[in-house]
Amino acid sequence: MNKTSISAKQMETTIALYLIGSSLVSGGSSRAKQDTWLCVLAALVMIIPMIWVHSEILKLYPGQDYFQNIFRAVGRPAGTAVSVLLIINTLNIGAIVLRLFSEFVHIVNMTETPIIAIMVCISAVTVYVLSNRLYVLARLSKFVFPFLLVAVAITIVLSYKEMDWNHLKPVLHSKPADLLGGVLSSFTIPYSEIVICAPMFGALDRKAKIFPSFLNGVFLAFIIVFSANLRNMLVLGYSTEVFNFPSYESVSVISLGEFFTRIEVLIGINLLLAGFIKGGVLLFSTCQGLAKVFGYKDYEPLVAPVSLLILTASILISDSTVEMYRWIEDLPYYSMPFQVFLPILVLVIGKIRKKIEKSKKQGKEPAKEGKESIPLKPQKS
Repeated sequence: MNKTSISAKQMETTIALYLIGSSLVSGGSSRAKQDTWLCVLAALVMIIPMIWVHSEILKLYPGQDYFQNIFRAVGRPAGTAVSVLLIINTLNIGAIVLRLFSEFVHIVNMTETPIIAIMVCISAVTVYVLSNRLYVLARLSKFVFPFLLVAVAITIVLSYKEMDWNHLKPVLHSKPADLLGGVLSSFTIPYSEIVICAPMFGALDRKAKIFPSFLNGVFLAFIIVFSANLRNMLVLGYSTEVFNFPSYESVSVISLGEFFTRIEVLIGINLLLAGFIKGGVLLFSTCQGLAKVFGYKDYEPLVAPVSLLILTASILISDSTVEMYRWIEDLPYYSMPFQVFLPILVLVIGKIRKKIEKSKKQGKEPAKEGKESIPLKPQKS
């Protein structure tokens, strides 16, 4: 394997940490309330066809990345338009994620620090890591993921005595509209955001398979997100709707006498690491898309300027935490066309176009062979 390529395990953990990212910080109740865990299960089933869609787009023309396959599938003009729309969506999510994690640090630990200073620090570290290539971020993900998995497992065990299983009752008591809204929210945030992970597969080791790597990464994320959301609901109940960061609040109740307290500080560090990986993937996908649209050979020169653009957008996107959460509530509705409908359209057009190209190629080969097989008439002496 090339030293700069990404192994299947590294890709899986990077996808998992990307999907975990902000979902683990802001994860809690939805419109379905006590039935939120059912919505998360339904969202997992719904995302499997989308994993297949993105995998098939990547396999349309082997050896090329996601954006190059979009250009070849629908043509350069239409491909540019599709890519620009995907980039705008990625920029928007990147701004929201940066603002969310900056608010998290500001509210929980650094209330006297200006939020702009926190944003600059997070952005600077992300730029430094991505400037050293994507494989550095992938290797960091593989190193961080086991710690996050163990941390979530420990919090579930230690908070068991605080759990009340009656918080999940009555099952399926929510209105159909609320259940549908909960499924849509769980599907869009975070699972349908895997479209942002697709450009990373251009750096995947050629021996690794695309669909299994995608599926395993999503399943790893599901295990942690589902477990954390279930823990939050069992510990906090309906009060999860009150807290801005329910995962942090549910862990704060844990204490082992007076010897071991404030375990939420350790969890906060893990949450920040997952958010950092998510921010890095968002920045990479944006830079990679812009590089392909404008014809750059490498994304690295765009890392710092795009990071400044995301930083500016995150400042302008909201004036308060309440307004930021309004953006997150509306995100499933205006991101659905970019994350679901556009990739499906690209795949359909790409399959049809490739089939037409294949039929034309097969039609020319027999004619060429027939022309060469006609014997020349002997000349008369």
